[in-house]
Amino acid sequence: MEEASDAELESIESRGKALSIAKEPYEFAMSGNWEGLKKFYKKGDKKTEEIVGQLTMNNDTALHVAAFAEPKVLEFFISLIKAYHEPSLLCLALNGQNNHGNTVFHEVAASGNLNAAKHFLELENRVESEPGYQRVLKIENKLGETPLYRAAAFGQTKVVEYLASKMEDKELHFKRKKDEISILHIAVIGQHFETALWLAKNYPCLANGEESNGLTSLQLLAQMPSAFRPKFRKSIWTMLLYKCISPSTDDFPPNQKGDLESSISQPCQSSCSRKTTGWRRIDNMLEEMQNRKILSELIDLLVKEDYSWAKYEEPTDNIKTFTLVYSEVEKGADNCVRKENGISTCTGISQTVKSTYKYTPLLIATCTGISQIVKMMLKVHPQSVDVHDIDNEQNILHMAIKHRRLAIFNILAKRKLTTSRLANRIDRYGNTILHHAADTGFYSVDAQWVSGPAFQLQEELRWMARVEKIMPPHYFMHRNNQGVTAKELFESKHSSLLTLAKGWIKETAQSCSTVAALVATVAYAAAFTVPGGNDNRGVPVLRHSPFFITFAISDTISLICSLTSLGTFLSILTSPFEYENFHHSLPFRLHLGFALLFFSLVATMLTFTATIVLLIHHQKTWTTSLIYVVAFLPVSVFGLTQFPLYDGFSQGFKYISKTIKKIKRSG
Repeated sequence: MEEASDAELESIESRGKALSIAKEPYEFAMSGNWEGLKKFYKKGDKKTEEIVGQLTMNNDTALHVAAFAEPKVLEFFISLIKAYHEPSLLCLALNGQNNHGNTVFHEVAASGNLNAAKHFLELENRVESEPGYQRVLKIENKLGETPLYRAAAFGQTKVVEYLASKMEDKELHFKRKKDEISILHIAVIGQHFETALWLAKNYPCLANGEESNGLTSLQLLAQMPSAFRPKFRKSIWTMLLYKCISPSTDDFPPNQKGDLESSISQPCQSSCSRKTTGWRRIDNMLEEMQNRKILSELIDLLVKEDYSWAKYEEPTDNIKTFTLVYSEVEKGADNCVRKENGISTCTGISQTVKSTYKYTPLLIATCTGISQIVKMMLKVHPQSVDVHDIDNEQNILHMAIKHRRLAIFNILAKRKLTTSRLANRIDRYGNTILHHAADTGFYSVDAQWVSGPAFQLQEELRWMARVEKIMPPHYFMHRNNQGVTAKELFESKHSSLLTLAKGWIKETAQSCSTVAALVATVAYAAAFTVPGGNDNRGVPVLRHSPFFITFAISDTISLICSLTSLGTFLSILTSPFEYENFHHSLPFRLHLGFALLFFSLVATMLTFTATIVLLIHHQKTWTTSLIYVVAFLPVSVFGLTQFPLYDGFSQGFKYISKTIKKIKRSG
């Protein structure tokens, strides 16, 4: 590594000092303390000038960060900008770009703040004649995106409509220069179907456009099964509620013109007229219904305009016959081997450089799981969270996820704005954070603090679900450099664990069902051999004793719980053993079966105790013995509770089952 020159060292030092000065407003912004940020910049004219100064490692200013805050916060900063008397400062505020090339207007367009966008365009009138000034509508970031394109990428339909009305050469804004993806493609990829519908209706030429891989918007939409998957079909009650509030076709009157013109005459009409009931679940259902209506209209329009199906021709040479096995073996980049089943087995994600000597302290602490260092680093040098591993292009979130550092992950998750920025990054190998959650190359599954392969697999599935919540939805379909999605990678890495989990949960359920059947047999027999016997009419002799009621209730509870637990364990044995079942269904049934079996054992002990008390009390010599019984009961219950519900029960039941088998064989 070449030594830095004196000028470079001086530049680094000055930049570090500038960032240190901006530490306080950075903390206000990242923690969402907008009132504190506003008070900070109210302190004199010097603070006002610092609004256009560097605030983050990515060269963001306070305006860039405030663009995603509440509208009133950005309006406050706009009022401060309006007070600028120097045109150079106002030009810098409007034209200043961060490391990604985004101006404040790019961020405002992405946030959907329509009023702020109008204010910025009004401010342009004061500096249009300044030398070197560029119109904010035409400035492109490093990906070649204009503010109009960014608004569409984030699904801000109102802003898209407004900016489109202010532009003359709209076609110049309809493609991203880096990869030729059109504005309609990006809206579909982000599953912003309302925006996509408005664009497809007002600019039909976009429907037939192709991105760099030759795919049209309809072809991209056809590869998104998650967009069509219903969200409210998981339970019968939810489904019934969905049916009850689902609007009929009369609620959406047909267009009088026979097309979509009347429904799109006012953009964002659907979102603006969306009704809310105050019930979160019902509001989500209503929103899904509205989204499905929009999606249906979009499909209708794209199918009418898309003719990509007509361009394909049957190849005339090198025609391959039908085969179920792909036998070609090829080695490509990043250690990717194509095997006989046609599935790429790639080692690139796990072959990432594991040494941490080139990392910053924050990244090293993240890899090793020292949360105290991470907390302190983020407190003293908060901007260090933006630093990433240059070789692998991985940030702190990638590191925390791939090394399974839950404590550090939770620290980052509390910083929602920081997490949303970090979650969008894709590393050198094309892996998202979900790919790292699916990989096991940087930790051992057996090292988890859970016992049993079934619960280990459940923890893996929970980890995937935890990471999915902070990741953009359309990233689920992303394929890395080896053409593998995160789901495919997860299944390939956890296939052996799935096999172990199947065997383990079957053996545990069989052992526990044996014990449950034994307890049920004892409880059933006790019901017909009541203490004290029956009289000539078959009525229990001791039925008037209060201890007899205890005996009857506890024996009934024991029988019900043991039989219910037996049915629960049997339902486990007859269930499908797929990944999704291990996420919730199977572990829940196992927990329920353990709990019911535990209660049946406790009830059986109470039955036994009540029987002893009845017999001793009937003989009038029960005082001393009762003391022993009552003293023994808590000790016995405490002994049972010391069995861990997950491991102790299963191991104990396995031992009992093996003992019963030995007795049967010897008998």
